[in-house]
Amino acid sequence: MIMMAPRTTSTLQAWSARAAHWARILLVVAAVVMVTWAFWRVAARVWSKSVALDERTELVVMHWSGDGGPEEDAIVEDALQRFEAAHPELRVTRLNPGDAGSFYTKLQTMMAAGDPPDVFYLGSERLASFAEAGLLLPLDERLADEGTAPDFELSEFFPATVDAFRFGDGRIGQGSLWGIPKDFTTVGFYYNVDLLERAGVGRPASDWTWDDFIEAARAVGRLPDCTGAEFVSWASMIRAVLWTEGVRLVGDDWEILVEDPEVMSVLDRLRAWRHDESNTLTSGRSETANPASRFLTGTLGFAGPFGRWVVPTYRTIRDFKWDYAPLPRGESEANMIATVAWSISSQSAHPEDSWKLVSWLTGRTTQAQQARLGLAIPTNEQVARSDAFIDPDTPPSRDRDFLDPARVASVVAWPSNPKLEAILAKRLDQTLRVGDLSVAEALAQASDEWEQERSSPRIQSDAPMMPWATLSLIAVAGLLVALIFGVWLLRRSRPDSASLREERSGWLLVSPWIIGFVLFMAFPIGVSLLLSLTDWKGITSLDHARYLGTGNYEQLLSGDAVFWTSLVVTGLYAVIAVPLGQGVALVLALLMSIRIKGVAFFRAAFYLPSILAGVGLAVLFRWVFNAESGLMNAVLDPVLSLVGLSAPDWFVRDAESFGVIAFALMSLWLVGGSMMIYLAGLQNVPRSLYEAAEIDRAGPVRRFFSVTLPMISPVILFNVIMSLIGSFQVFTQAFVMTGGGPGDSTRFYVLYLYNQAFDFYEMGYASAMAWVLLLIILALTLLTLRGSSRLVYYEGLR
Repeated sequence: MIMMAPRTTSTLQAWSARAAHWARILLVVAAVVMVTWAFWRVAARVWSKSVALDERTELVVMHWSGDGGPEEDAIVEDALQRFEAAHPELRVTRLNPGDAGSFYTKLQTMMAAGDPPDVFYLGSERLASFAEAGLLLPLDERLADEGTAPDFELSEFFPATVDAFRFGDGRIGQGSLWGIPKDFTTVGFYYNVDLLERAGVGRPASDWTWDDFIEAARAVGRLPDCTGAEFVSWASMIRAVLWTEGVRLVGDDWEILVEDPEVMSVLDRLRAWRHDESNTLTSGRSETANPASRFLTGTLGFAGPFGRWVVPTYRTIRDFKWDYAPLPRGESEANMIATVAWSISSQSAHPEDSWKLVSWLTGRTTQAQQARLGLAIPTNEQVARSDAFIDPDTPPSRDRDFLDPARVASVVAWPSNPKLEAILAKRLDQTLRVGDLSVAEALAQASDEWEQERSSPRIQSDAPMMPWATLSLIAVAGLLVALIFGVWLLRRSRPDSASLREERSGWLLVSPWIIGFVLFMAFPIGVSLLLSLTDWKGITSLDHARYLGTGNYEQLLSGDAVFWTSLVVTGLYAVIAVPLGQGVALVLALLMSIRIKGVAFFRAAFYLPSILAGVGLAVLFRWVFNAESGLMNAVLDPVLSLVGLSAPDWFVRDAESFGVIAFALMSLWLVGGSMMIYLAGLQNVPRSLYEAAEIDRAGPVRRFFSVTLPMISPVILFNVIMSLIGSFQVFTQAFVMTGGGPGDSTRFYVLYLYNQAFDFYEMGYASAMAWVLLLIILALTLLTLRGSSRLVYYEGLR
C-alpha cells in the first residue's frame, strides 16, 4: 500500500478549503446578482414609465374580448392604430386579459395598486360600485373639448344607453356621466324556425305576448326528444320579465318587494311552466344551465331571454334555421338594456388625451366596424339603423326587433353594494330553475339575507381612517429593534474568527431568501392582518380603508349565515374526502408495491391525474356528473333501477344531499400524490420484520396491521394532515362546476372568501375570513398531532 506524504495531504486540504471558500463567495455573488437583477427589472419598468424613451404620451387602454373573440380584438386594435395615426403625439398600449371575469380581476388589482389603465371597459352593472368609490372621471365637462373626435356626437346616441351611465345620489339614470356607451343590446328569445314549422306554429310576431310564447313552447315540447324553451333565471332578466307585467321586484329604497301579490303571481307562473309541465321549459334537471349552448343542439324551441352577444356563435349554425323575437308583452311593453361603456380612470395622468381616445372609440366610424361583428347594437342610432348593422341577408333577419324595443327599454339598476344582485340571483335560481324552494320561500330568504347585509355593523360611515402612516413607523421601528437585537446577540456570543467568517458566509447565503420572505411573505401576511380590521374594498388605494376594529370578525361569527354554511359544507367535505382519499391511496400503494412486470407503468398512470390542471379536471367531471348524459349516472341508473331508485341529480335538485359527495368522489382522481408517498413509506419498511412475522405464522392481514401500519404510521400522519389542509382549500372545482350553488349547497369556504374579495369588493372582510381559516386549520392540525401521539410509531424513539 502506498502511503501519501503528510505534506501532500496538508496541501490538498488547504486547496480544498480554499476552493470551498471561493465557491461560497461565488454563490454569494451569484445570489446577490440575481436579486439585484430582479429588483433592477422592476425598477426599470417604473423608471420607463416616468422617463419614457418614446417622447409620445402613453395611454393605457384595457378591454376584454369575450363572445367577440379575435374579431373584436382586431377591431379594437385597428381603431387604436387609426387613433395613433391621427394623433402622432400619443402612443396607446393595449391590454386584453381575456374574458370579462379576468378583466375585472386585473382591473381591481391595478386600481388597488394605484396604477389603473387610463381608459377601460365598464359594464353598467358595475357603474354604481366604481362611481361611488371615486374611481371614475366625470365626463360631462369633456363633451365640448377641442380634441373630441369629429364623428362623435352624444345627441345621436340612444338616450337610454347614455342614462345607463349616469349616477348620482345613489341612483342610476341621474347625476354625472361616468362613461360613454360603446354598444348595447335589448333582450328577447332566439327560436328554431325548423322546430316551429314541425310543430305547426308560426313565427313570433314583434308584438307577441307571453300567452303566445307558452303555447308555442308547449307545441314544440310535444315533438319527440325536443324541449319547448329554456328560460334563464338570471336576476336582471327576471326583473325585466316582471316589467312586462307592470310590476317591480326591487323598490325605490332597494328593498325586495316580498309582499307584492303580483310579483308572486308572475314568478309562480314561470315556476309552474318549468316544473309542472313536461318538456315545456327545461326541468332544471340538467346542470348545463347555459341555454345558449343547448340551442346549438337543434332540440330546443326557444332560448332566452338573451341579448345580441350570442349572435356570432349562432351564425355558425348550419343544421337548422333560426331567428329572433323581442321579449314578449304582458300588461305592458318593456325591455331591458345591457350595455358597456368606455370610461376614464380618475387617477389618469392624461385626462384630456384619454377623452380624445374615448370619443374616438365611440365615434361613428368605430361603431360601424363593431356593428358588422353582430355582437351588439351600436349606441349611435344613425349607425344602428344603417346597413352596417341591419343586414336581412345575415341571421337574424329581424335586426329591427333589437332596435325598436330600445324606446321602452331601460337598464336594470343595482345599488353600489353588489350583494343584492348576488342574493336575488341565488334565490331565484333555487325557485325557478332548481325548484327546491317555493317563490314565497325564495323571496323571504333573499329579503332576510339582504336586510341582514344592510344592517351589518361593518357599515359605518363615521369610522376613522386607518392610520397607515403611524403603523408604518411602528413597523420600521420594530424592524430596527429586531436588527439591533440580532447584532447584539451576535456580538455577545463572540465566536472565534474562523467561526465568525463561516457564520457571516451563512447569513450572506441565506440573505436572498430572508429578503424574499420578509418582502413577499411576512409583509403581506402582516398587511392582511391589518386589513382584516378595516372595510377596505380592494378597488381603491389603502388610504381609503376605514378602521372597524373587530367589526369584520363580529359579523362573521354572529351575522353571516353564509359563513357558517360554507364552514359546514367544507367540514362535511373534509369528513368524507380525507378518510376516503387516504384509504384509496393506501390500497393503491399496496398494489403498486407488488413486484410484477410493468408495475412502473401503473404507478405513473395512477400518479399523472394528480398533476392535471384543476380547471380542465373540473370541466371533465362536470360532464361525468351530468344528470342527463354523464358517465356516473349512466352506470348508476341501471343498477339503482333494480331496487326502484334513480341516480341523483348531483348538482341541481339533489345538490343539498349529494353535491358535497360528488366533490369528494371527484377528489379520488387526485390521490396519486398521496399514493406515491405511501409507496415510498412501504418500501422503507425493513424486510426482516416481515420475515420475523412469517416465522411467527402471521398471515397477510396480521402482518399488515402488526407490521405495515405501525411502520408507516408517520407517513399516514403526514398525508392525513396535508389532505386535511387541502380539504379546507377547495376552490377551483366548485368555482368552475357550480359557482357555489344551487343556493349555498356547494359554497366551500375558500370560494366564499373569493366571492367576498373579488365579487363583492370586501377585501377587508375576506382578509378576516382568511385569518379565521388559518386558525381553524391550525387548531385541526394541532388536534391531529395531539391525538396521534399514541398511534404513530417513530423508529428509534421507542
